[in-house]
Amino acid sequence: MDVADEGRDKNACSLRYGILLNDVQEWSGKGSDIYDSVVKVFGLCDDFGADEFRFDEDGLGAGVRGDARAINELREAEGICQITATPFRGSGSVFHPENEAVPGDNGKPARLNKDFFVNAKAQGWWHLRKLFRNTFRALQGMEYDPDEIISISSTMENKDRLLMELSQPTWSKNATGKILVDKQPDGTKSPNLADSVMIAYAPMEMPIVISDDFMEWI
Repeated sequence: MDVADEGRDKNACSLRYGILLNDVQEWSGKGSDIYDSVVKVFGLCDDFGADEFRFDEDGLGAGVRGDARAINELREAEGICQITATPFRGSGSVFHPENEAVPGDNGKPARLNKDFFVNAKAQGWWHLRKLFRNTFRALQGMEYDPDEIISISSTMENKDRLLMELSQPTWSKNATGKILVDKQPDGTKSPNLADSVMIAYAPMEMPIVISDDFMEWI
């Protein structure tokens, strides 16, 4: 879930199953009140069969956590399954900081994630870039990891605009050689659809959820 800033910006939510991006939806919110938008995302999760969603925690998105908690309390009282809201903080630290971003070559040491990306946003966009690169290589008959590609549903209503938004971000390096991503270059609009896709595919450390049934079994 990409949470809209106040003004003409819109909310967006991506629905994926594994490598397949099934749909991306967009809607207008009500100023700084995001509760109704969180309710909408819960409904999308119910319709799609998802038990977890990610949300952009920067800016107005910081309120999603509390709204999701309140909604889950109402669902629990009605005997409806809860849905996990997982924060993505693009301005925060990278995921898997000690993992290699670029392998060592010709005597040069490997570049670790913490040394290669400025923040989680840059890492997320770079990962999405890698997925599309791998998909291109797969289509060319080259070797690829089937878990490291992406497929976009041809029936998606917003497909054409999404593809345009995905090609919009640019990257550069800062003074210390770390990757920066500018998702909204001069003269462009905020890529809400693409932002939600990036969040959905970001290489996050996922929490381990232990069910009550499992606890009873052990």
